[in-house]
Amino acid sequence: MNLSISNVTKSYGDLTALHPFSLESEGEICGLIGNNGAGKSTLMKMIVGLIVPKKGKILLGEMDVKKMPEAVKHHIGYLPESPLLYPRLTPEELLLYVAEIKGIEKATEEIEYWLEIFGLSAKRNALLNDLSFGMKKKIAISAALIGSPSLLILDEPFNGLDVATMESLSEIIRKRHAAGATILLSSHLMSYIDRLCERVFILEQGKLVAEGSPGDLKKQANQVSFHDTFLHFTK
Repeated sequence: MNLSISNVTKSYGDLTALHPFSLESEGEICGLIGNNGAGKSTLMKMIVGLIVPKKGKILLGEMDVKKMPEAVKHHIGYLPESPLLYPRLTPEELLLYVAEIKGIEKATEEIEYWLEIFGLSAKRNALLNDLSFGMKKKIAISAALIGSPSLLILDEPFNGLDVATMESLSEIIRKRHAAGATILLSSHLMSYIDRLCERVFILEQGKLVAEGSPGDLKKQANQVSFHDTFLHFTK
């Protein structure tokens, strides 16, 4: 499903958190990167309807995020940078709750699948409050993926995960991409941005400072690594 962002901006008083930003993407993995406070999370929250842009428009397919927030959310899987989970629910209960909100059929089968994929079957009846940060992150990722949404918004998905799970998540992202999903990915791990993304948008202090494929951006910066490429555009 096509994601269309047209000249969206966001200000907090005299502070402009995001200057005019536009993006058109369908079936791509797009990277959204920048230093802390660059405006990445602000943009992602606007796409999912948690923040209203000061100006501009965001469409998912033909649906306006501002005018049809509930309809849009049925097509989105969202992982915030700091997921807040209900501490007195179990992983199974939380995923059932998310599945019910999304109106997902055969939810039990899919929940079993994600619990197994992330090695959480034995913790299905544990309270989320008693799980480690990494385990909670896996549940939050499962909640974003359940129902095979056509738009995935992943804010720092690799943070807190062990190496094996990061590689597993990378493969999951590739499979969702192969199935036609549009994916917007933010991460400070430049190696994953380089490996996974077809296009990358680099933000600095709320402004877009560079856009292109990882390969093109490395050429523009005359750098071999994407880590150094990022530093070139944001120094």
